Amino acid sequence: MKYPLSLAFCFWSYLLIAQKDTSSLLLSPERLTEQDIVMRDLSLQSTRVISATRSLEEADQMPFTIWVATAEDIQRNGFITLGDVLRAAPGIRVSQPGNALEGETFLMRGLAGNQFVKILINDVPIKPFTALGMPIGAQLPIRQAERIEVIYGPAGALYGNEACAGVVNIILKESERPVYTQADLSFGRFGTNNLDLTFGGKLGKDKKIFHFSLYGSSTVRERTDIYYDQSIYNTDAYVPQYLPQGFYLNNPNYRRSDIGNIPKTAPVMHESRLFGVNLRWRGLQFSYHRMARFDHSALGMNPLAVSYANSSNRIAEKHEVFVFSFQKQRKRWVTHHTASFLRYKINNTSTSTFIYDRLAAGSYLLQSTVAPPVTGLVDSVFQKYNSDERYGYANGFDARIESRMNASLLRNLSLDLGVQFNLSNGFAYFNHHQTPVEAQPLESNIFSEPVSPNSRGALDLTGFGQLKWQSKALTVIGGLALNTFVSDFSSVTPLPRLAAQYRIAKRWVARANYAEGIRQVSPYYQTNSFYILPESGNLSSALVSSLNEPEQTRAAEGAIRFEGDFSLEGIFFWQETSNKVRPNNLLQTETGVWIYGYQNIPGRSINLWGIQGLLRSEDRELIQITGQNRKKTVISSRLEFFIQYARGKEWLAEGAGTPARSDEPAALAYAVPHLF
Repeated sequence: MKYPLSLAFCFWSYLLIAQKDTSSLLLSPERLTEQDIVMRDLSLQSTRVISATRSLEEADQMPFTIWVATAEDIQRNGFITLGDVLRAAPGIRVSQPGNALEGETFLMRGLAGNQFVKILINDVPIKPFTALGMPIGAQLPIRQAERIEVIYGPAGALYGNEACAGVVNIILKESERPVYTQADLSFGRFGTNNLDLTFGGKLGKDKKIFHFSLYGSSTVRERTDIYYDQSIYNTDAYVPQYLPQGFYLNNPNYRRSDIGNIPKTAPVMHESRLFGVNLRWRGLQFSYHRMARFDHSALGMNPLAVSYANSSNRIAEKHEVFVFSFQKQRKRWVTHHTASFLRYKINNTSTSTFIYDRLAAGSYLLQSTVAPPVTGLVDSVFQKYNSDERYGYANGFDARIESRMNASLLRNLSLDLGVQFNLSNGFAYFNHHQTPVEAQPLESNIFSEPVSPNSRGALDLTGFGQLKWQSKALTVIGGLALNTFVSDFSSVTPLPRLAAQYRIAKRWVARANYAEGIRQVSPYYQTNSFYILPESGNLSSALVSSLNEPEQTRAAEGAIRFEGDFSLEGIFFWQETSNKVRPNNLLQTETGVWIYGYQNIPGRSINLWGIQGLLRSEDRELIQITGQNRKKTVISSRLEFFIQYARGKEWLAEGAGTPARSDEPAALAYAVPHLF
């Protein structure tokens, strides 16, 4: 055996000696110098964004309200979740930890941002069709972002469905060094720990450069501070007036603590996981994100509706996104083609423990408004839909294709054209199953009693065009999209946008814009709307006839900005939303059947106006570059201050159906909205 081993060793040595030089495939190693550790000259850099027009533009040249968090901002402030980032954005209110279905939630210009804001990674939407709103936790690639762009106001003219209140675009980093690594480990209160790892770089040279990055994160919070807030979780504060005091104490799912009627509360935990890959070679790009989130299923719910006592109750959610894109650049035009596939699933081991939720409240109210033989309706509904632990489940996919073109027609005139095609199908979250269930998105009517929800599908097609005129003093942008939506109902909606910015003087700039957006009806509302048969207490899954119109938003802005040693901007905004979907506890149809669930409120639902003031100031200083005979201007301190005042009106029951009995109060349809 000695001879074959010797021959193999000699052959391998020959290959090593005879191989060609492959160093041309790699970049030469770089040595860090003083220039790498000195502060960057931020005063000479302009912030550029892609979300405002779908092409890279300087933010201060755009006639829209834009806020950007850079990679430096994220690292300096220790941001881990998108909620952390948005808390620093002007005029956005964030609720952390939010609720179980959507995770961290935020409010933007009077609308729930998880549902009415388009959230993207590298300009690709990532919200599942079957989800009520975009799930937000620490599973999004925040630490891996080069910048996070926030565009205020409707952007349906470019993004189609769900861009009603604005756009949030997470743009990922690409390293310009051969090898780039980063590791962040942090610890906090309540057993919080976070680990972020990134490995990336580039190979090749000239135009044949291959960029790569792999990254992941893990975040665990053992409990939250709401565990100690007994005033908020006092059940007595949530008992409806028509419900006998102490009625819920006899509920077998209720667990009372030793202090009055305050319910027992288990530690409310949170976990998030992320694994991502981002590869780019010339005009080709591939990215993959696998995201997981685990939250207590009672999070954000009324403690009278869902029990916080069972620590095993949780939503286990998985979210996968595959993206393939290709970009072709010519002298006067650029084309972008993107195909993405999204898979979303809430594991069938997700559980909830109900006490007196909106379904039980509705059955009690129904019992009090109709004649016998339904005196035992409350007990019947509880046994069929709420007793013991109940299992939840959701599953769906979204296939999306987008093609768009940016063309330079004249020196100051550019054109953007595009088409978006979305095909979606699946089961929205429903959590009243007696046993764990499993189903593929295209299946239907496969669940056992007590309820058999159907698979829902939709075809969403949007074509858009935009013209932009830009000179030294004037920028004008006009665009129009046509959204066609086909599901259990069909709609065709035009979505216009018009904006202009004019430099009045050297230091003064004025701008104004008007835009519209829509949100098509979520399958979550359809899955959780039922016919109620009072005689038996049975539910029958059904599409509510009044749940068939998109929620529409119209908004306008006007602003004036001073630019000098500091920047001062005053903004006036107005926004109106129509056809808002509201919970409908009980609605009697003309045939005498009662409907429980959701419905569109026709006409105006939300009207909001406000003013916002933004002040930005930076102090600069000259520093000597070590080893060089020159100085550099750097930003030594930065001040950002904003103030906002807003007023509005919200119509909760205008135009809503109410029970047909003339002796019932008009507010009956919304008597217990807080028990949702």
